[in-house]
Amino acid sequence: MTIEDLQQRLRAHIRVRIGRHELTGRELARAAGLPQGHLSNFLNARRGLSLESMDRLLRALEIGVLELLRSEEARPRAGPPGTRDHLEPVVLVSSENAALARFRADQILETRDFKRSFLRRLKAHAAVDRSDWLRFVLIKLDGLSAGAFFPRPVTVTVLVDRYYSSLEPYRRFHPNLYAVSVWGRCLVAHISLCENCLLLRPRAPRQPIEIVPIERGRSYSDYIVGRICYVGMEV
Repeated sequence: MTIEDLQQRLRAHIRVRIGRHELTGRELARAAGLPQGHLSNFLNARRGLSLESMDRLLRALEIGVLELLRSEEARPRAGPPGTRDHLEPVVLVSSENAALARFRADQILETRDFKRSFLRRLKAHAAVDRSDWLRFVLIKLDGLSAGAFFPRPVTVTVLVDRYYSSLEPYRRFHPNLYAVSVWGRCLVAHISLCENCLLLRPRAPRQPIEIVPIERGRSYSDYIVGRICYVGMEV
């Protein structure tokens, strides 16, 4: 699940509760300490939320992130007997190894099953040829990187589509979130180009922007591990 998906679920949750007359937009905005126009724009999908604002809304609604997840997404991705043909294993690797084309057995920490239909629906957009790469990998984020997703202390595992190395938005008006390999680390950020540098922008507005000079002979796409297309949380 992406952050955009999670925010869409939050919109739907709020609309249902307003429709039941459990609360009003004015009451919710006041309880969360947000301008009413800010909340209205969010509910009408004219803008997204910062993580801080999203956390305020969750507290005001007295719900947690997991309550926004569909039951089938909150469960481990293992199907009933006879459904193995519909599942595809994806390897979990360390963030340091995430930019390798292929992985030795000792570099694979574990595997997790995903629905094959879900993986096949994802669109690739390559800025560089990676046909010899394993397409999907899982990375478990450390606390610093996970803070770009959620302000509460959780363990976050992300599914990375390494065939998506372009800066072209996957969804219109929604910036992609990438795993980026810089300085021997794997960071999670939105990406912008500025002259000969990459600007890495975290989702959390209070976190600093990283400026990465593009080395001579390299392209911006060489730094992109892939697009983050699913977020799993462990609490």
